[in-house]
Amino acid sequence: MFSILYKGKSLTVYATWLIILMGVCWLPLEGRGGFGIIKLGCLISAVLVLLFRAFSINKAFLIGSFYLVWQFFVASLHPETFRGSTLLFSTGFVYTYVCFYNLLYVDKVFTIRHFIAITKLVILAFFVVCIIQQCVILAGRTYMPAVNLIQVLGRGIGCNSLSMEPSTFARTMLVVYYAYVKCNEYIRGEGSYTVKELFQGEHKRITVCFLWMMCTMGSGTAFVCLIAFALYFVRKNNWYYIIPAFLILYFYVLPMFNAEQLDRATSVINATTTFDQQTVENADGSAASRISPLINSFNVDLSNENTWFGYGIDYARNNNMILKQTATLFDDYGLISYIISIVFNFSCAYRLKSLGALFLIMGLAGGAGTNIHYNWWLMMVMTCIKYFYETREEYLTDEVLLCNVDEASC
Repeated sequence: MFSILYKGKSLTVYATWLIILMGVCWLPLEGRGGFGIIKLGCLISAVLVLLFRAFSINKAFLIGSFYLVWQFFVASLHPETFRGSTLLFSTGFVYTYVCFYNLLYVDKVFTIRHFIAITKLVILAFFVVCIIQQCVILAGRTYMPAVNLIQVLGRGIGCNSLSMEPSTFARTMLVVYYAYVKCNEYIRGEGSYTVKELFQGEHKRITVCFLWMMCTMGSGTAFVCLIAFALYFVRKNNWYYIIPAFLILYFYVLPMFNAEQLDRATSVINATTTFDQQTVENADGSAASRISPLINSFNVDLSNENTWFGYGIDYARNNNMILKQTATLFDDYGLISYIISIVFNFSCAYRLKSLGALFLIMGLAGGAGTNIHYNWWLMMVMTCIKYFYETREEYLTDEVLLCNVDEASC
């Protein structure tokens, strides 16, 4: 499996390293923000590869460029807060994504089996580091940079593995495991897996590793992710008993465990259904900082031109709107910019009728719209899922031909 890191065509090797390094955060080198020399190197190299090896005018390039032009336009309306470095990073993230998109769609650098091998490698790498960190914590140590442990989390054996923090760890594992399951599903061509099937054969090890990490990392977000992923098992022919069973599990079984992070997750979900920002904040102040912007976005004044065109770079941060729970999803660049980012997401990375789209709406998967590196990385992973869905007839035909040549491989 590790041969995927160094064997194959040059662009395939580059794309493999790009999607791995963009998702892994080595905190001693990159800092607690997760963006350091490695990510900067990824952005610079991707822009160069785009210019000299993978340039193509397509929807990713056109929408991404329009997204950037609009950001520059909005920023120019507020010269007092204009900051070129922020826009430069936006440019880097957009064209890094466009580079990866072109490598995938135009140069076809990944086969589905190669991508599945990447997802397995990422999950197992995160799992191994997770176990090492948990052993270190049980031994009474809370600081060991050699294993990516540089902060006191105070969550029992909860840890961050190869991510910035437990919450980003949870989102990473959700999206990567979802990619693993969906792409294996596309190969077999027989519809969704059952719970039993994911605990059998080659999938058992990956599923057990995934569940261990999600249940022990000490993040309420992880339990929200698990609840969201559970919807994968709901189908047209089983919803009438799966949904009631899910509701019984959620309202009566889970509360019996009295797990702090699980209780936080269920409290936040219940509070979010009220669509009241104060209720969410009362349930969990930490989670409210991520959920309140979505709720506040539905209560904006559409007659205010700043709602549409934004208030300028870092307006929300400079006015402590996130801490005050008054931020929206589009304070800086405006609602029009947010709409462009949504078009960008669904045109290139997400299928509208998919569980991945729900992950995006819930804020569990990444996408265009911020200068947060792991959001763009998660968008890259989701783009792979969409690509292999759209090209599934091609590789299913290849699988049939392979079986005809060598029945033992089927």
